[in-house]
Amino acid sequence: MNRHDESNTMDKPPDCRHLSWHLPNSIDALLPLAEDVEVFGQQAGWDDAVLMQVNLVLEELIVNAIDNGYPDGRDGSIDVRIESSTKEICIHISDDGDAFDPFGVATPDLSLAIEDRPIGGLGIHLVRSYMDNCAYHYVDGHNQVILIKHLSYSPS
Repeated sequence: MNRHDESNTMDKPPDCRHLSWHLPNSIDALLPLAEDVEVFGQQAGWDDAVLMQVNLVLEELIVNAIDNGYPDGRDGSIDVRIESSTKEICIHISDDGDAFDPFGVATPDLSLAIEDRPIGGLGIHLVRSYMDNCAYHYVDGHNQVILIKHLSYSPS
């Protein structure tokens, strides 16, 4: 797993922080990613709930990318970039797997008893509920997911 950390760039507001990862398409990459996200989020001033939500969203989408984008088990790569300011978090996830729109999955019927619900869809439902904007595109042989979460900070 390769990591690149930038605190600021010229074209972004001065309060903007960035973190990028280049991951193998392996479940083993999730724990180090989650640990880095926790440190990055703490440095960016995220509260515990936001940290949990971002890590859950990343895990859900990366597992979906691995399971659906590489069904034959071939090697591939997943790139994750997080940009955070005091106003919002923007997450970009890109992979070179088979085309798969995670947001094309039907919303689960939460009125059914858990034993009556079909398997699948609940994780993506959580992604949609934790993020304010979710978008998917397939461009030049890559799945592209862009997520935005608006932050509300109370003045100290």
